[in-house]
Order: sequence, then structure tokens, then C-alpha cells
Amino acid sequence: MNLLRFTSRCLLGSYFVADGLSAALNPKPLVEQAQPWADKLNQCRERYLPESVGRRLPASTEGLVRAHGIVQAVAALMMTTGVLRRFGAVLLACAYAPKVWTARPARLAESQGFLKELALLGGALVATGPTSRHVVKVVRSPKTLQAPKTPRKPAA
Repeated sequence: MNLLRFTSRCLLGSYFVADGLSAALNPKPLVEQAQPWADKLNQCRERYLPESVGRRLPASTEGLVRAHGIVQAVAALMMTTGVLRRFGAVLLACAYAPKVWTARPARLAESQGFLKELALLGGALVATGPTSRHVVKVVRSPKTLQAPKTPRKPAA
């Protein structure tokens, strides 16, 4: 594993782990901000999920914020440690998208926090990418695998 990639994933993941644990341990400051999302999620749960699955999900906004924080922290740990790294990065990006959506600035003066949220989401999306230098594997037909024909020099 490349030391630079490992260090950058650790630095990026540390924010998400701390943010997720903070939300899981103390959800009260985030409940008001998450209320519109929780209402929509509860409507979707009632409409589309079977009763046996729907009752296992938290119904209160505080419970949803806690669950979201736990998912975010676990996904960040997966991305940081390299255990199912791409899956963890995708899960992290999906879990972080609602936070970016609710951080949209009303004025340009408030755009600094929004840009930070966008940068963190972009970093999580970059972590989903391949790590190899040879990303694209070219599929060649048998004709292109043959050695190129070079013109013969005339005999002198």
C-alpha cells in the first residue's frame, strides 16, 4: 500500500469518524436540521418497506441521527483502514450527501461552510476510485495482438 494514499485516507477519514461519533453520542444539536429528512424517510418507510423491516428502523429523528452517525463512522473506518475501502467510501459519500444538501448557503457570506462540505464529499468520492496506475484494461482482438508489419528494406 502506498504510504501517501494511506496517510491521505487517514486524514480524510478522521474528520468523518469524529463527526459520526459526535452525531451518535450527542444527536440533540442536529435534530432540528435533520427533521425534514427524517419526515421524508418516515413517509418512505411507511409506504414502501414491509412492516417487519420498517419497525426495525428508528422512528424518532434523534434515533435516525444516531444511526446516521454510526453508519458514517463505520464507513469512514472502512475507508481509512482499507477493509472494503471502496464500499466504505461509497457508503460514506451516500451518507454524507444529506448533510451537504442541508448546508446549502442562503447567502454568499455563508458559503465557506458549504464549500468545506463539498470538499469533504469530493474527497470521499475520490477515495472510491481505483488505486492502480493502469486503470483501463484494453481488450484487444487477435488481429491487434499480432506484431506490426514493418516494411522490408530492399536487398542491396
